[in-house]
Order: sequence, then structure tokens, then C-alpha cells
Amino acid sequence: MVSLHAVLHLTRVAVNANLGRMLLKPRFAFLFVASVLASPSATSLAQSAEQQEPIAASFVLALGRTPTSIELERWEKQGPLSLADLLARHRRQLQDNVADQRAVIVKAGLDAIGLAPGEDDITSGSGGGTYTDLMQRHLQWLAEHPAEYEQVVHRAYRLLLQRDAYSLEVDYWKRQPALSFALLVGCIEDWARRNRPGLTATTGVASVSVNSEHLATVRLSPAVAAEARVAAGLVSAGDAALASAAGRHLVAPGGDHVASVGGIYFTAAGAADLVSAPAKR
Repeated sequence: MVSLHAVLHLTRVAVNANLGRMLLKPRFAFLFVASVLASPSATSLAQSAEQQEPIAASFVLALGRTPTSIELERWEKQGPLSLADLLARHRRQLQDNVADQRAVIVKAGLDAIGLAPGEDDITSGSGGGTYTDLMQRHLQWLAEHPAEYEQVVHRAYRLLLQRDAYSLEVDYWKRQPALSFALLVGCIEDWARRNRPGLTATTGVASVSVNSEHLATVRLSPAVAAEARVAAGLVSAGDAALASAAGRHLVAPGGDHVASVGGIYFTAAGAADLVSAPAKR
């Protein structure tokens, strides 16, 4: 949208160029301002931004990554689509492309447990499921295998803090619903940031930031976030009003009980270099 300051500046230029020393009549000024604000280019930019938000969210939820600028442009040309339609389109493309299927299976394995899946796991995960579908299966498996989940917790602490989780920290995470390796890293990152120097054991409310260096995130409006939850099958079974009051605005597999720093609505997956990235001290 063109700012009022810019509009007034353009008005002054028009006056000086075309009217000389004549006074600008109020009616002419109003029409000039209205024409600038209603220009096709300004309207087009606003519509483009509205389309890009759900498209970007669909890429994170379906593929576990954000789209490239070329992909955004290509998908915009399809016209406005609901998030449900966008995810359905991703699902069809995954079913038709073995290479894309493999990339999503590997990404989900890395984000869920912090390790690349083996060939057997890749074969069993084929079938066109989205990143969100696969992540939900991984989280269910981790919830049913606490010893394996403990190793995922240790893996996250090693990446962030170069140490295993303390026994108190293992207990802390086991008292909560299982989180993916990616979200554990994001939560530990935020806890460490808030508690430096003199880190002790992780306590408090698990929270994650949209600005996490270890996550690929897309900021959402509340309306798009609500649509994304329904379309991706991530609607919480708990009280939606209480969850919102607690700032639980993260739209991601396993993110129901994680607070968003600043109450920001966003969706997230692990960053492209999550497993191999060195932690910053």
C-alpha cells in the first residue's frame, strides 16, 4: 500500500509541475489521492501478498520446506486457491513423482528423529504422503517408544549445547507430548537464549520463535493459520480458546503444546541444514 507521506509528496510534485503557483483545489487533491491508492499496481501487490501466504504455508506443510521465488510465481499463476486445494495439489504431485516422494520422506525423517532414514524406511514411507502426514506418523511412533524418544532429546541437546540432556531435562520432555527433533531444537534454542549465561536445566514453558535459525518458518495471519490447521489435520483436541490464550499459535506436527514467542502465528519445519548445521554459542 502507498503511504500517505508518499501520496502527499506526489501531490506536491504534480502541483509544482502542472499548476505553477496556482493553489491546489481540495476536490482535485482528493481525486488525486484516491487515484493513487486505487492504482492497479497497488491492488495487484496486495493480492499477490495474500496469495503468497497460503502458498508458502502449503509448501512447509506438504514438503517440509519453503518455496523458491520461482515456485511462488508459478503457483500464483494458478489463481487463488484454498489451503485444502493447495495441499491436495501437492499430494497429487508427490504421488506422481518418485524423486519428490523420496525428498519428503528423507526430510521428515531428519526433522522427526535427527537421522536420515534407511532405504527400508524410505520404501515403507512411499505412497505420496505429505511431510505433515509422515511427521505425524513419526511422532506417534516416538510416543510409543520412550527409549528412542530419549535419544532424540539427547540428539537435540548435542546439536545446540554440545552435551547430552540432563536426567531432569529428559524427564521434563517426557512429561509432555512427544516433539520432533526439529521442534525440540527450536525450543531448546529459545530456552538457552532466555537463560544465558549460567544455563542450568531446561524448565518452564516450551516455546519457539518464528526467527529460529534452525527452522524454516512462514508467518501467518490468524485466519490463514486456522485454515491451515484444518486443511493439514492439525486441529488440537483441547480447548482452542485456552490454547490461543497461552500463545500456542504454532501450526506444525506436534506443535499443539508449544507456545509461540510473541504470540505470532506461523508454520515451521526444520531448516534445510538442521542436522548438519553447527550450533552457535
